[in-house]
Amino acid sequence: MHVSLAFGKHDPMLAPDPMRGAKVPSQFAGALVALLLLWTCLTSVRLAAQDAPPAAPSTPASPSTTAVFDLSDEVVRDVLSKFQRGIETHNLDRLLDTFDPDGTRDYPQIRDQFIAFFRLHENVKFRYQLLQVASEKDVAFATADVEMDALPSDVLPTEQRHTAQMRFQMKLTPKGWRLTGLKPMDFFTQ
Repeated sequence: MHVSLAFGKHDPMLAPDPMRGAKVPSQFAGALVALLLLWTCLTSVRLAAQDAPPAAPSTPASPSTTAVFDLSDEVVRDVLSKFQRGIETHNLDRLLDTFDPDGTRDYPQIRDQFIAFFRLHENVKFRYQLLQVASEKDVAFATADVEMDALPSDVLPTEQRHTAQMRFQMKLTPKGWRLTGLKPMDFFTQ
C-alpha cells in the first residue's frame, strides 16, 4: 500500500492493492462456478470422445434385409406420431402419407372417411399409449389405447371424447413402415 506524503492517506490510483479485483461479487459467483463446471464437463466429454474407438462406417441397409430387425417400439411410435400430427393439424396429405395406398385394403374409403372427418371437426386432440408390438417378416401389428377429443364444426360445438383400443397394421415398404389398416375404423366416424 502506498501512502501519499502530502495527505497521509492511502491513494489507490498510485499503488494498486494486489488483491483488488480478486473479489467476485456474490451475484456473479454462482455464474462463474456454473461456467467452470460447464467448461470442465465439455472438456471431459471432448477428451472421452477422442479416446473412443472410431465408429464403424454405416451403410444403409435395404428394407428387405432389415424387416425383422428394424421394427421396434420407436419405429412404431414414429409412424403413429406422424399419424397423430396429420390428424391434429388437419393435414390430409400428411395423414395419408402414413398409409401404403397399394397395401391398404379399401384405401379410397379410408381416404374419404378422413376427408369427411376433417370437414366435421374443427379441432382435434389425438393421444395414444402403445401397449403391444408384434412383427413377422415385413408385417407388423401394434395395439394402442387411443383417446381423441374432437370439436365439431357446428354453430354451438361441444367437444366429444372418444376412447378405444385400436389395432394398427403396418407393412415395410420401400418408403419405410406404413399403415395398411386400422381397427376399429369406425372410431373416426362416431
